[in-house]
Amino acid sequence: MTAASRASNSGAPALALDDEAVEAQGRRAAQVENTRRTLLDVARELFTQNGYQATRTEEVVQRAGVTRGALYHHFRDKEDLFRAVFAEVEDEVSALLQRRSADVSTSSWDLFRANSEVHLFAAAVNPSYRQIVMIDGPAVMGWTEWNERLSGLQGSISEYLRGAIEEGSIDDQPLEPLSQMLLSIGHGSAMYIAQAADPEAAHAQIEELAERLLEGLSRDSRDKTRESKPTKKTTKKENH
Repeated sequence: MTAASRASNSGAPALALDDEAVEAQGRRAAQVENTRRTLLDVARELFTQNGYQATRTEEVVQRAGVTRGALYHHFRDKEDLFRAVFAEVEDEVSALLQRRSADVSTSSWDLFRANSEVHLFAAAVNPSYRQIVMIDGPAVMGWTEWNERLSGLQGSISEYLRGAIEEGSIDDQPLEPLSQMLLSIGHGSAMYIAQAADPEAAHAQIEELAERLLEGLSRDSRDKTRESKPTKKTTKKENH
């Protein structure tokens, strides 16, 4: 006897079959999502270990335990799969960025410097960010698109700098060229770290150089430097 028949004989509304259908649909949706999640996790591991070019879709589906049809149900091709993994890795690092607290206790300049370090640190210690975002990203997406994806940071940098100028942390100066310059330096530094034989050692070097560079822009640092310099005393020769 079907669920609908049992409901009919008992005098209850014939909704049991619909409930079962909804439950089955939910299970199917969960299974589809689980398959997608597994593909992303496996692809991330392989892209990180082997790089994009050396990763084969056959190995992805084999390790994920799914069919090739399941892969192409979720992603058009290997590049589409890579882009999905790229977006997740990038989002994970972006989630580590500090946000302006409600009491605005952190200055805009300090916030910019702290968040700049987040990307450099990720390039040094996060293998997925290093390989997928920094090394393979430009090659797979093309330099223009990759740069546009990450150049969304320029708007944030401009906001940090605008706040720093208003707060008096740095001198008033054109925002667009300064933000573009700092963005380019940041990208180049992260790329240098990612491609270094010893990323952590490269990060330590870049960190020291970046500190010197940013200290040069800091008004407070320059004021302290001037205050700490000894004043030269001039002596007059006595007339004999």
